[in-house]
Amino acid sequence: MVELRDEDLMLLAREGDEEAFATLVTRHRVAILNFIYRMLGDREVAEDLSQEVFVRLWANAKTYAPVAKFTTFIYHIARNLCRDQIDKYRRLPPIASLSQEVPDAEGHVHLLEDEVRDRRGGPQAELLKRERDLEIEAAIDALSEEQRTIFVLTEVQGMSYREVADVVGCPVGTVASRKSAAFKALRDRLAPLQS
Repeated sequence: MVELRDEDLMLLAREGDEEAFATLVTRHRVAILNFIYRMLGDREVAEDLSQEVFVRLWANAKTYAPVAKFTTFIYHIARNLCRDQIDKYRRLPPIASLSQEVPDAEGHVHLLEDEVRDRRGGPQAELLKRERDLEIEAAIDALSEEQRTIFVLTEVQGMSYREVADVVGCPVGTVASRKSAAFKALRDRLAPLQS
């Protein structure tokens, strides 16, 4: 049996074919979830938003026209949802710092960090790996939205510069320069880890 292209499946979904749509969901669910998670850093929110991507995809199926690759269409939806979420985060009040002092039930003051610290311990190597992973995640999170989007789409999702240019709506050269800037920012920020 010949496997249908994403664009063909979406055209079938446009006509109400739920099985074709289910195939699209199966093909792209994990990649969309990973993209959103890399953009926002919150697994629970990423799961909710990845479902919302497919809800919107189904809701807009009747207006789908295969002008660009299907992945351009779906990542455009995912990117817009990420932007909306980032805007929502910016409007939220700041979260308490782990170094903030808080009173306990008896009125003794201690650091919030003490309440959330994992007391199980573990091998030093695992701890160092986790710290390095957190530094890498923080470095990616510190990139501008444009740089982070391009970095995640090219390096994590494996999309070509042309595909990314279509998703973000900029020239291929801009994708290349933003990716280069992202790598420079990551190298600068992560240089202390290499010592």
